[in-house]
Amino acid sequence: MQRLHLLCLGLLLLGCILDVHGGNNVLDCCLRTSDNPIPRRIVQRYQIQLVQDGCEIPANVFITVRGKRLCAPLEAPWAVRLREKLDNGSARKVPNKGN
Repeated sequence: MQRLHLLCLGLLLLGCILDVHGGNNVLDCCLRTSDNPIPRRIVQRYQIQLVQDGCEIPANVFITVRGKRLCAPLEAPWAVRLREKLDNGSARKVPNKGN
């Protein structure tokens, strides 16, 4: 019986630890965007950040060839064109986290 109690306690502690660490997804979200156009030559792929995915603002997240994440307004005309170029080119879209 004591083993069962220890097992339950261990599972409870593990659940608490995972819950605390699982709440850090905000670190992956863009907190602000930049209106400065990003050159196509430095962008490898992109993903779309949405509020319903747990982030505070919607944004385009362009990932550069060096792995940097650059955040742009979702509906900025230059960002929409860059997404279209990436979709039509050799780069690929990264699926949303929520999908």
